[in-house]
Amino acid sequence: MNPFKIYFQNGIGVYTGKVVETKPHSHHATEIIYGLEGSFKVADAQNNENEYRLSLIPHDIKHRFINTSNITPIFIYLDPFHYLSRQLERSYSLDKVIVGVDNLHRSSTMNDIRSWALGSDVDIIVLITQLIHDLAGYASHTITLDNRIVESTEHIRTALHGGISLADIAEKVHLSESRYAHLFKEQVGIPFRRFVLWTRLQATVEAIVKGKSLTSACYVGGFADLPHFSKTFVDMFGVSPSSVLKA
Repeated sequence: MNPFKIYFQNGIGVYTGKVVETKPHSHHATEIIYGLEGSFKVADAQNNENEYRLSLIPHDIKHRFINTSNITPIFIYLDPFHYLSRQLERSYSLDKVIVGVDNLHRSSTMNDIRSWALGSDVDIIVLITQLIHDLAGYASHTITLDNRIVESTEHIRTALHGGISLADIAEKVHLSESRYAHLFKEQVGIPFRRFVLWTRLQATVEAIVKGKSLTSACYVGGFADLPHFSKTFVDMFGVSPSSVLKA
């Protein structure tokens, strides 16, 4: 029986559980996939398949997970705005190419992550932070974030139940709509409206993890209804929410 564990909070998501193969999809997270017992395949946007034990997938590129050996995968998702995501992207110059890493699967960090997946009570955030350090090196990159963008992303996360307008938030931070939209994409890595949708999705998944039903959770994230959330989830993860979000 495959383990089922999920964590999704504060810009970091980790999932291991039911063995699924996904439809072609793209999402706004930088993704790490690790095979607990062995390798798997990932197909890119051109349907070229490559085999990996650990893969790094840049945000917003279409891909498809293929479980060739019926292994248990661990999926790690990092919000593009998260400093760990930025460290990883800069260290590997992640842009539109999937990267394989072959030298970490026997490391102590991966052993600890494997133990977490199998049921050990360890702090997964500490382990993910250590994994990014192992991958990217401890020499941190200097990342300067504009305070206006930090302020506006915090506002988005607290205003999911109401209308979230680019014009209103641009006015709050004293920028024109066009200047704010350009600065937002430059700093965050994805356009404003996509970030809002991604933030709604994260909030909904967090609510499900905390025990809410799919129907109740979609309202927590500000989705109009369950079908809207389900369609967004399939578009971004390639599987239905009901197939992976419950043990």
